Amino acid sequence: MLLIRNNVELLDYVLRIRDLRQKISFIPTMGNLHEGHLRLIRKAKKQTHKVIVSIFINPLQFNDKKDYHTYPRTSEKDKKLLQNESVDLLFLPNLDFIPKNSDVLKLGDISNKLCGIERKGHFEGVGTVILRFLEVLKPDNIFLGEKDFQQLLIIKKIIKDYNYSTKVKIVKTVRDENKIALSSRNELLKQNLIEAKILPNTIFKIKQLIESGNFYYSELEKIRKLLQNKDILKLNYIEVLKETNLENMDFTFSKCRVFISAKIHKVRLIDNIGIVGRYKLSEGRLLKK
Repeated sequence: MLLIRNNVELLDYVLRIRDLRQKISFIPTMGNLHEGHLRLIRKAKKQTHKVIVSIFINPLQFNDKKDYHTYPRTSEKDKKLLQNESVDLLFLPNLDFIPKNSDVLKLGDISNKLCGIERKGHFEGVGTVILRFLEVLKPDNIFLGEKDFQQLLIIKKIIKDYNYSTKVKIVKTVRDENKIALSSRNELLKQNLIEAKILPNTIFKIKQLIESGNFYYSELEKIRKLLQNKDILKLNYIEVLKETNLENMDFTFSKCRVFISAKIHKVRLIDNIGIVGRYKLSEGRLLKK
């Protein structure tokens, strides 16, 4: 596995790969790798010639400096994991990788919903670095996990708006034995991680109700109030939204998804799950097509 830290070497590597007419798949990460990341790598290796993984803890996407400084950093462990997966190249850029005079990205309504409500500037920070990666790498594919679904939509928009041909490959969320979505933040909870199972339990319950035809929108407010009264968490949001644009469900049939975010022992977690079929609102109930 090659390890590159500067843009010039990376550009040289990419040009050599292009000369060989080989395709590149890219997996952006912030390190502290887990089975979810490894699943992305394995999928990528099956579909392309070269796999590039980046580890970059992006300061622009943290609106809380303490959160940035406490974010888990496990570079030596990460390197060994990537070597074991036969990754072709690990890119470890320095902070000067971020352009100093970047344009302010216009991400539209998607960036102002869910996580964007309380994390102002978060998705603009994500987008700035992703755009930089796209400029340098111009990957054929980018592999992303379904857990960060809102971020995934943002990246799709950037690729479209800036006319890149990169294809977005989506990989299902990897969960532990308690259905808790794997996340680099989970280790911050340590022995309290089991308490996070309330997130998947909630969204899987809503999924079951919707797919069985027994979900009224009024139930969402009841669930929200129940969660707000739980001592173990601070609820950020619980929503059922259209999958393509995160708009509220209405009277047109659409694919939808349940989204949840909460802080447990001050650790911010997110999760979501897709609903099978297409649905619309009918007399306060989600009706399947």
